[in-house]
Amino acid sequence: MNKSIKFLILGITILFGQLGLAHHSAVVFDNSATVTKTGVVTQFIMRNPHMILTMDIENEGGVIEEWNIEGQSIAGMQAMGFTRNSVSVGDTITVKMYPLRSGRPGGLIEGMIGADGVAYNMEAPVETQRLVYPALLAWTPPPEGETWQEREEKTRPANLPIVSNGLAAGDSTATGLMSGALDPDNLAKERPPAAFDLTGVWQFRGEDEWRANYGSFEFKPKPKLTAKAQAYLDQYIEASEKGERFGDPTALCYPPGMPRFMTRYGSLMMIQFPTAIYMVSRLNNDYRVIFLDGRERLPDDAVDRNWHGESLGHWEDDELVVETTGFIGENHLIQAGVPAGTQLKIVERYQMINDGNTLAIEFTFTDPEHWEGEWKHVKFRDRVLRSDVREANCIYTDNQSLPGMD
Repeated sequence: MNKSIKFLILGITILFGQLGLAHHSAVVFDNSATVTKTGVVTQFIMRNPHMILTMDIENEGGVIEEWNIEGQSIAGMQAMGFTRNSVSVGDTITVKMYPLRSGRPGGLIEGMIGADGVAYNMEAPVETQRLVYPALLAWTPPPEGETWQEREEKTRPANLPIVSNGLAAGDSTATGLMSGALDPDNLAKERPPAAFDLTGVWQFRGEDEWRANYGSFEFKPKPKLTAKAQAYLDQYIEASEKGERFGDPTALCYPPGMPRFMTRYGSLMMIQFPTAIYMVSRLNNDYRVIFLDGRERLPDDAVDRNWHGESLGHWEDDELVVETTGFIGENHLIQAGVPAGTQLKIVERYQMINDGNTLAIEFTFTDPEHWEGEWKHVKFRDRVLRSDVREANCIYTDNQSLPGMD
């Protein structure tokens, strides 16, 4: 093995011991033991901030057990060379892990050997100092008379500002690879002036008296659906006509996803910087960011696929053009009864009209897995004053108490 790569792996191992285990092991994982198991992958989730594996593993008695295995942060896994293509459902893989303290089948990943024989962090164990979970530490008084200035100095990082290496828990795939949208040097770069500023609170215009014409929060008319999507829609309509709830992931507290994020009733707060536009929804505080700093799109095997995708925007005269890809392929609807998948691409064209008080947003959707050609529509959001977006949460147990959820 190349020496520099080997030292990198050792460094990552030490860092994982400090970050991942500081967060978890004192509570549920036994960091003093290591087990290695081989089995078949039945579920693979790689979504910020963690990777999750479910595996069928044969125990010593010949009985198949289901093991639930947690990965380190996605950025940390990728620093080992691991990508979304490294594991697929049905693969037979080997996992080295810290087991659950309870003795139940499960653990926290240390290393792995994929179905193709590629090893990730399967080197000999390195002696590291494991951090104890703070809640389990008895309190020790600090030095008598210590000021907060002295405390700050002794706990200060060696170098400030901190330059992320992308290995901290919860970091995204892009962390450490490029300037952040809010880095001072990125904000200070000279750029052509924006055509308009979306900073403010914007309320969705439902057009409810004309919902048969324009669809309100839905997109009408629909394009020709594929057989797969049409079958799903038929099931939705059949259940709805019976008065039953069917297949809306938001009822289970999944994010609405794009484009529904942009067509939910109530307020949507936007804060615009030269490098990015940040959005927070009144409903469940769902979050979206549109990057404007000219960054390259992440490669397919590195993008953190999610419900709101990776949105990159640029200005064309008096319009903001945003292209969004990188969507998750499950529990994501474009509207009620119509699913969306990993091939979904959304192009939005924003115009500001009515003296800066209305956003006209033209949507173009393509997803060959679920419909043919382009699906186009225009929606409106109107500026609302004396309104703030406050904390809101989707609580799964609350939603389970709603009528018709059984």
